[in-house]
Amino acid sequence: MGKDYTRRFQTEILKKHFMIALISIVIMLLFYFFVDNFYNGAVINFIQDVFGWDFASFILRNQTAFVFITILVVLLLNSLIVEVYSIQKISHVFSQMKILFQKDDQRIVLDESLQELEDDFNELKRESIENEKKAIKEAQHKVDMIAYLAHDIKTPLASVIGYLCLLEETEDLPEELRHKYTHMTLEKAYRLEKLINEFFDIAKLNQSYSPLHKEEVSLSYLLEQMKEEFYPIMSQKQQEIVIQVPEDMIIYADSQKIARVFNNILKNAFYYGDEKTTITIEATEDNVYTHILFRNIGQTIPKDKLNVIFEQFYRLDTARSSSTGGSGLGLSIAKLIVEQHQGIIKAKSYDHVTTFEVFIPHTKAL
Repeated sequence: MGKDYTRRFQTEILKKHFMIALISIVIMLLFYFFVDNFYNGAVINFIQDVFGWDFASFILRNQTAFVFITILVVLLLNSLIVEVYSIQKISHVFSQMKILFQKDDQRIVLDESLQELEDDFNELKRESIENEKKAIKEAQHKVDMIAYLAHDIKTPLASVIGYLCLLEETEDLPEELRHKYTHMTLEKAYRLEKLINEFFDIAKLNQSYSPLHKEEVSLSYLLEQMKEEFYPIMSQKQQEIVIQVPEDMIIYADSQKIARVFNNILKNAFYYGDEKTTITIEATEDNVYTHILFRNIGQTIPKDKLNVIFEQFYRLDTARSSSTGGSGLGLSIAKLIVEQHQGIIKAKSYDHVTTFEVFIPHTKAL
């Protein structure tokens, strides 16, 4: 239910109507009785001198009707006065609304009867300014990231070209050197692939805002498919994935987007998990959510990083020096998609165990 911002204002207007009408009627009645009892003859003589005998005679014959008409006129004036008052108040609201679009600290000030509206306007202005600053910051981060990646791609690409030229141009290259150059070329190619994937991550960030296409998805089947896809990279560190999810568990989600969420979490678990460890995936249900846990063993994530782990580009400053550093978009994309499903995602880490928790609501609506 929406807020009734004008309830106090309406009450104030009604009170003014009532008070002005009451005072006007009382004054008119007092004036009528006073004139009727004490100065009736003098008043009639005055009216006769000013307006003539016909008008004075009319008033004498229709005193009650004249008083009634006078009261109606007073009530009409009362309405006009209160309407002017109301229009002034509303005009003040519109004049203050200009401040809503100003990017400064000036507060909107309304009448006391519109205090709740004033508070919400000021809160809306504050959020608007913060969101704009955040958008500018994210846009700048995106530009910086693209610039960094474009610069970094040149290095492995130049190395790949250089080693391949050596392999092609040197016919009598010793087998040991040939093997060494081939290995170094492969390493640089992997690095180049990773940087290109980071470009795709930036593109996926905008794709994540597209509408959802929710359907019934077998959670167990989806995770088993992803387990098979991750087998080649998991084998590099002798890691394995263990899925503890009931086969009949169904979630209502956009299958492609929710798969991207799980993919980004599993990538994070692979990069930051220790060698020869197990990544465990569990799922339970309650009355509202399907609760999915991704648990890996590795270095404990500090609390200060847990607070920003889902922010875009939060690894920007360390991405170029870290062997596992990415674009810093994977988990922010995951958070965006989960929230688009009206769900929740959070992380906790202690005693070398990091757990990502994803809550997907049972509802089909969105």
